[in-house]
Amino acid sequence: MSFNREFLDLYVARYNAGDLDGVLDLYAEDAVQNMPDGSFTGKRAIRDRLAQELSAFSDVNHTVRSFVEQGEAFCDEWTFAGTHTAPLLLPDGRELPPTGKPVEIRGMEYCLMRDGKLVVNTLYYDNAAVAAQLGLLPELAMA
Repeated sequence: MSFNREFLDLYVARYNAGDLDGVLDLYAEDAVQNMPDGSFTGKRAIRDRLAQELSAFSDVNHTVRSFVEQGEAFCDEWTFAGTHTAPLLLPDGRELPPTGKPVEIRGMEYCLMRDGKLVVNTLYYDNAAVAAQLGLLPELAMA
């Protein structure tokens, strides 16, 4: 198994276990995480975002569906599932109270490594699907 795949498997295991410190150890100090709802630069900003996500969704289960790599870059397709059981900060700054609703989304990410650390982590997923599953969109909007 390649270093990149072993790295991804370690990241997912730590994330699913809620080991925020362990996950952050895998990022370079100057890492950037790009999401549909914004960019987070540096380990502190990434920590804050991940902490909020792991707090808002209980029983998190991140599963890798496919994986490709080239040199120090890799991409993977994944599924995220969890139950919204704590407040969630929305991109506009408002806080969504716990809904108790299950969320399952599929996405992809591009990762770039440097010296065994993650320096770029760009995730692609459908924010509207997340909003609909949390009850933030009218039912007809997703029909």
